[in-house]
Amino acid sequence: MQVDAPPFRLEVAEEGEDTRFDVTHIGEGVIRGYRLRGGEHGDYLDFYGELARDFGTRTPHVHAGPPPAAGPEPDWRPLIVENLHPQTLAGYGDPAVLRTDDGYYLTATSNDAPDAFPVLHSHDLQHWTHRGFVFPEGDTPAWTAKGRRVGDFWAPEMARVGNEYWLCYTARQASNALAIGLAKADRPTGPWRDLGRPLLTGGTYNTTGLPDDPGMPVMSGGVIDSHIFVGEDGRPLLFWKRDTNGVWPRPLARLLRERPELIEAMFDREADCLTAAFAAAVQPWANLRRPMERFFLMQPLIEAVLDSWSMVRGALRETGGAEDILEAMRTPIYAQPLSGDGASLVGEPTLVLENDQDWEGHLVEGPWVTRQRGRYWMFYAGNDFGTPAYGIGVAVADHPLGPYAKQPEPLLRSTRSWWAPGHASVAHGPDGEPQLFFHAFFPGRGGYNEFRALLTAKLRFGEDRVGIY
Repeated sequence: MQVDAPPFRLEVAEEGEDTRFDVTHIGEGVIRGYRLRGGEHGDYLDFYGELARDFGTRTPHVHAGPPPAAGPEPDWRPLIVENLHPQTLAGYGDPAVLRTDDGYYLTATSNDAPDAFPVLHSHDLQHWTHRGFVFPEGDTPAWTAKGRRVGDFWAPEMARVGNEYWLCYTARQASNALAIGLAKADRPTGPWRDLGRPLLTGGTYNTTGLPDDPGMPVMSGGVIDSHIFVGEDGRPLLFWKRDTNGVWPRPLARLLRERPELIEAMFDREADCLTAAFAAAVQPWANLRRPMERFFLMQPLIEAVLDSWSMVRGALRETGGAEDILEAMRTPIYAQPLSGDGASLVGEPTLVLENDQDWEGHLVEGPWVTRQRGRYWMFYAGNDFGTPAYGIGVAVADHPLGPYAKQPEPLLRSTRSWWAPGHASVAHGPDGEPQLFFHAFFPGRGGYNEFRALLTAKLRFGEDRVGIY
């Protein structure tokens, strides 16, 4: 495939397992060839690092590193810093910790690994034992896409509801749209009984704009990051995020290919202008790739947009026909009661949070609600998960459905020792005090299928603020 989008001309060809990029800077007559070996996130980061060296596009955040940390290193305690089972491939991202009478259970994201959702147990939070997988290879629900570079199993979470354990999770359907599923078990170690269908599904916003199943509740753009909060009355609420942060980058790149004059209205750094121009050139080929590769291809543009967030949105507001892009840059979090059997949602969804602070950029996600000191505290993640800009925010309300008031700054952000802290859960520690559990990357690492460690920090709740110590 050849695409011209000044100042770049691209010729892209597949050569077995590899991809060949021939990139020409039209104005300067510079030609460079690149071989993308494989299609993993790290392969694309390396490619974009080479492109930055040769053409002056932006260096990926993972290569550039986080901004200098202010003040001393925070007191975060690492709990798991390596894979504890050979079939766990990328660590313990999106960690959900549940305290029971039998100790602590942890489950975590598995991405496209054949065995979905590792389950670990600990009596003291120090020593962890792998106890199996929620869905071992060959036993994933029939409605889910599966296999390396095909499936995605994200953000599982256990909750005790009555005499059962319920597990909500995100999975990719055969249509490539993300949906939320629910499974039940008598014990945290299973066996798990799936509903046999999605509990909540989004529309295939990236393609036809039509829902995958007209009989299911629909929210455009897909749905992810479900959380079950059980109130004092024993009734469960489901929280989730509308997943549109993956929707807007390719339409924006297409708009910039059609109207290249908008690039200088959105970006004031030359590296970001060149990055946007390259995204415009590669967008037609990106449309042909699997969902995660589309994200890998657009991530430099996403990072450029996040670094120029106010300028980009201002330019889009003045541009006719950009309303869908602006709407997709909103990622609201909703909540809705679950039926007593967990098989359906009851009533109407309530908007409880959305991205409206600069540090959050194009998304908030990973909600977790805990009741402390008579109030309801929502921990959430913001910004891009694979970069050091990712962090954890917190908001407080007098009712689980809000309204929630956010703390103005993130509670946790990248440090010299740990990058991109995110997607937290809360449980009481052995001393009875609440603790935050979250994932983070080792310095210099980040991205899809990169190892994420499990860390913890103690929480101190005030009347309207929470801190760590």
